[in-house]
Amino acid sequence: MSEPEYISSTEKLDEWTNTFKRAHPKEISAEEAKNILSTPTGEDLSGAMLEELRDMSVGKMQSSLPGKEERILWGEVAILCIHRKNTGEGANPLASAAEEARVRAYIIREFGEVNCEALWSLAGLCEFIVESIPCSLEDARAKVSHWRSLSREEILLLRRVKNLLSAAESVKELFRGKDEACEALKAWLKIRPQLP
Repeated sequence: MSEPEYISSTEKLDEWTNTFKRAHPKEISAEEAKNILSTPTGEDLSGAMLEELRDMSVGKMQSSLPGKEERILWGEVAILCIHRKNTGEGANPLASAAEEARVRAYIIREFGEVNCEALWSLAGLCEFIVESIPCSLEDARAKVSHWRSLSREEILLLRRVKNLLSAAESVKELFRGKDEACEALKAWLKIRPQLP
């Protein structure tokens, strides 16, 4: 009796990479993309491939053609791409957090809290946004009154915080009656208009 043949993860990655090179990434299913990105072989994808797959995933997540479950799965693929890109050289964690927050907010706004998973819960999103901000609320409040006199790096940081907070704007009407994480985010949203 012979051993069953299994496709190695390297062969699957090569097949996947070739699909991208042939400019047919749309042939890849959300499940295939998630499986590759969830394994160590996903680390070998180039930044350009991850960016293309993220863009495609966001588009399919926002499309009304696939069903709810598939759209949510494409949202997961987009987040996995963002995480993979964030481990690369020159990655900016705050910019990546803003990308992830936009995907999560979209799914929550469209479908509500999905199975109460942290990824798709409103409280989880609020906590993620607040924890991703690399300065305290008090520090940001102190800087907004004189932000024009700050260094370029400090202004850029405040601008990225504002971009991150923008993701919460589309779901803030859902905050009522939610926990501390949402209350903390509400406090941040109050200063968002003053940020550069």
